[in-house]
Amino acid sequence: MAAPRVSIVVPAWNAAAFIEKTLATVAAQTFTDYELIVVDDGSSDDTQLIVDRFLKEKGLRGRCLKQENKKIAGARNTGIRAAEADLVAFLDHDDLWFPDKLARTLAEFDAHPEADVVCHDENIVKDGALVRVSHNGPLVENMYERLLFEGNALSPSATTVRKAKLLEAGLFREDPEFNTVEDYDLWMRLARIGRIRFLDAVLGEYQLVESAASNRIVYHNTNLEHLLRDHFRSFPNPDARARRRMRRRLGVMCRSAAQRLRAQGDLSAARRYAARAVAECPWDPKNLAVAALCLLPGGAAR
Repeated sequence: MAAPRVSIVVPAWNAAAFIEKTLATVAAQTFTDYELIVVDDGSSDDTQLIVDRFLKEKGLRGRCLKQENKKIAGARNTGIRAAEADLVAFLDHDDLWFPDKLARTLAEFDAHPEADVVCHDENIVKDGALVRVSHNGPLVENMYERLLFEGNALSPSATTVRKAKLLEAGLFREDPEFNTVEDYDLWMRLARIGRIRFLDAVLGEYQLVESAASNRIVYHNTNLEHLLRDHFRSFPNPDARARRRMRRRLGVMCRSAAQRLRAQGDLSAARRYAARAVAECPWDPKNLAVAALCLLPGGAAR
């Protein structure tokens, strides 16, 4: 059998309750020259059984690969290595695609054969209600610096990448210190070696499942700081302007954490992050404002 045009990689962990809904949006694609690779990342429920049954009932080309739990980066990497197509499209186990997602994405690659990455817009949905539209991008001349200094601008379930570039970039880093930011890290490494295009079209839904507990906020920001400092260390010969941008980026990161922790009522942690935001970037009035709010007596968000 000839290789498919695109391999769809779906990492799944204890997804029995909703994986069929996600896969149904794959089966509904108007573009059908694909294979579906679901990686069951050590689930303790019936994820694999449901996926195998779905593939058989729908007559879809694909398979479910079972492995010990390696977290989402390891699951995606297993799927990438198994992919037979030249293009790999990512779809997280609770996100959804619109029927023309693959057709529009593949048309973009056909129109721009120099492209290595194509990313589209998404609806952000919570409990079935539209929260906002996420406009990924924009494309700029130095996309690596845009991502490093301004923040993530791509979303896994909206992104399709040439397999050769994924392998060249080194795939997703599976180190525990990169968990929750593994996609952001890969997009930056791809920006250094490949060409990214953004498709101005909403072609899917990202399901917002908030993990707003204080310990999750601190965990994510600890890993985000690890990621940023890792890239700062490899930044070539930073001049005074670049060093200022690094401090500003860390300040924004700390300010964001302080705001989220304050909203959770964890003033102690919020004040620590607010103080760090000011220490990193004292010239940013937003950092000073957030620090002042956190220092107010009874300063928890209302």
